[in-house]
Amino acid sequence: MDVWLDLTNAPHVHYFSQLIKKFEKEGIDYLITTRKSQNLEELLNIYGFEYICVGKHGESLKDKLIYSAKRIIELTEIVDKEKPKVAIAKHSVELPRVSFGLGIPVIFVVDNEHAEAQNKLTLPLAEDIIIPIGTKKSKLKKMGGNNFTTFNGTCEVANVNSRLKGILPIDKGILKKLGIDNNNPTIVMRARPNSSYCNGKKDIIPKIIEKLREKIDCNIVAFPRDEKQREKYISLNAIVPNTIDALSLLYFADAMIGAGGTMNREAAVLGIPTVSCYPKELLGVDKYLIKMGRMVHIKNVNRIVGYIIENLGVKNKNVELEDPTDLMFEKVCSYLKR
Repeated sequence: MDVWLDLTNAPHVHYFSQLIKKFEKEGIDYLITTRKSQNLEELLNIYGFEYICVGKHGESLKDKLIYSAKRIIELTEIVDKEKPKVAIAKHSVELPRVSFGLGIPVIFVVDNEHAEAQNKLTLPLAEDIIIPIGTKKSKLKKMGGNNFTTFNGTCEVANVNSRLKGILPIDKGILKKLGIDNNNPTIVMRARPNSSYCNGKKDIIPKIIEKLREKIDCNIVAFPRDEKQREKYISLNAIVPNTIDALSLLYFADAMIGAGGTMNREAAVLGIPTVSCYPKELLGVDKYLIKMGRMVHIKNVNRIVGYIIENLGVKNKNVELEDPTDLMFEKVCSYLKR
């Protein structure tokens, strides 16, 4: 076996899909592992990738610890049999630990300098760390990271290109599948993360929905993080999909409002008006996109609504952003040649 990839979050499937296709084209053998987490397996099936599912995602701190420990043990047995020459992942907690224990070099992709717990558990064990230009290297160094390679873009460029370059084509019928058959603008919204670094922050998406409804006729597609949020959004007549091709939706959307990260950045890369209402300090990659004129950061509900109405449907595609796929491929090949 040449390469082991551990995909632990749904966007990772988009992110690594071009790299995986390069492996297939060049005859490089690879092993994909994943875990049970939302629609992760479903997305892997849509792309047609073979994989082994190991473990699941924990919600509480205790569950995270227990499930991660169990996953390390199960992955160790699998990976030891396959004996890959190099491992690569984005923010997987278990891949660096297993690889370090089995003597496998690690290429690690990081774009969140605020995820202190995950970074302290992983960065010291990675031989090569790939980061977007906006990510604060100084913070990552304090968490044990070394040997950084920077690219001039964001990870979401790879996510978007996985669709625009035909790995999985954009679904042109996505709006009809959501029951949207009018000419009103479509606005996508995403709640704040439930992650350990964003606990205790209030969800302002309901207030934004209410204010927008007062001002304009529009289609609102909202993505909750939990069942309580789902029920609230539905009560406000927002469309709340169970499972949906979010990148295709963003491609045809007129605006994006998000208190999270990945969907905001995907929307910004696509060039649609994007408002981050993230409740804490922004990541370096978000600040970079703001500097490039691809996103704004607004926390006040009235100002968010005003910005969206003023900028609905205005596309911004004036800035070229680097896709990290070629860089990752070169790094992997450098280890396979050793």
